[in-house]
Amino acid sequence: MLLEIKRVTSLDLPVLNQLYTEIDGESPLSLGYIEQIFKQIQQFPNYNIYIAWLNGEPVGTFSLLFIPLILHDSKSAIIDAVVVTSAYRNQGIGKAMMQEALKLSREAGCYKAMLSSNLKRTAAHEFYQSLGFKQQGWSFSLEL
Repeated sequence: MLLEIKRVTSLDLPVLNQLYTEIDGESPLSLGYIEQIFKQIQQFPNYNIYIAWLNGEPVGTFSLLFIPLILHDSKSAIIDAVVVTSAYRNQGIGKAMMQEALKLSREAGCYKAMLSSNLKRTAAHEFYQSLGFKQQGWSFSLEL
């Protein structure tokens, strides 16, 4: 079993679009829209999307953003859009992806990594806790 985690390129966008449908069973977005958003993402330094490939098959993805901070003279890492395809869950793929995200974060000089998860995804919460993440405070959002 060969698992490779690679940074997404524009050639990977159809695969990425399909992986995102695994989050909530949503229909894929139009490829043109995905390409437009990806161009915007590429304008941000230290913001990358990764795909996990198992023996050449796409099985998961995550996004990783490093934010420089004045307060701590360091950086924070934000991990987002973590997805493992349903056929490959509970096989260590998610753990390997998170370990890679944390390794990249340490190498970038981040002092902490953060993520958020929908309240209804209790299995995901247990997974993150098993990796050492702790619930800290409350997350607030406001739809605009």
